[in-house]
Amino acid sequence: MDCKQLQKKIIDITIWKKGEQRAPHKPLLLLYVLSKYKQSHTRLFNYKTEIEEPLLDLLMRFSPRRTHYYPNMPFWRLKNDGFWQLTNIENCININNPSKEPTSKQLALSQVYGGFDEPSYQCLIKNPSAIDQIAEQILSQHFPESVQENLINRLDFSFINFNRQRDPKFRQLVLRAYNYQCAICGFDLRYDSVSIGLEAAHVKWKQHGGPCVINNGLALCSLHHSAFDMGVIGLDSSLKIKISNGINGNQIVERLFWDFEGKDIKRPRSKEDHLHDRFVEWHLREVFRK
Repeated sequence: MDCKQLQKKIIDITIWKKGEQRAPHKPLLLLYVLSKYKQSHTRLFNYKTEIEEPLLDLLMRFSPRRTHYYPNMPFWRLKNDGFWQLTNIENCININNPSKEPTSKQLALSQVYGGFDEPSYQCLIKNPSAIDQIAEQILSQHFPESVQENLINRLDFSFINFNRQRDPKFRQLVLRAYNYQCAICGFDLRYDSVSIGLEAAHVKWKQHGGPCVINNGLALCSLHHSAFDMGVIGLDSSLKIKISNGINGNQIVERLFWDFEGKDIKRPRSKEDHLHDRFVEWHLREVFRK
């Protein structure tokens, strides 16, 4: 297998789907493993000692808020995508129901290891730049830019020229509709006629079918854009600002976040440009962290 074939298989991984729910479990696991390969980790990882806890942490931080998280599922299900290998799985397979996935406890007791298969691993080791290329593809395919940056920093990737796919027309239309002000705090810094630190945020992410239209856009300062994409800020059905209970910090955080709790966002003058309910509902359900 060459690296292009591997990249194609990773692009085509099967993602669990149920309506419009977001399921970044496999992408997060792959990013974690690729980051470890960059640090010269061997091919296979012990599920219990090397995967369960760090993947659970990533799921809690970067996937939709759920009552329970299951790091065992992407670890097990990746074996069906054509490049992932598991060992010591004999005692994990339910004879009466072979399709039933083993629990984290079963994977741990059986000392199951997993990672890229040998041909795929050799491809990555012989072409180290392919690790960055594949990681970049996963990030751009599944996460918005501000979340990409948080993941890059958290996993110690070091992309120098990360390809950003921005839509300048979308940005122009959204900023104009919001009168070049942050919809949360009203930030409107300009140098002459050029806005600084103001961005157009997708309410429903492009990576999950969110269109580049004004009704799916918010003008946000870079701070509140990052917070919005990470689920720190949300909007209720009446477009009042919600702040995650996980937020903490000093008085500056109080002023920049908690002072806006329950307040209305700044809206475009034209009602035709107001946010559509379905996009707001998606963000509240799939991104906001209570």
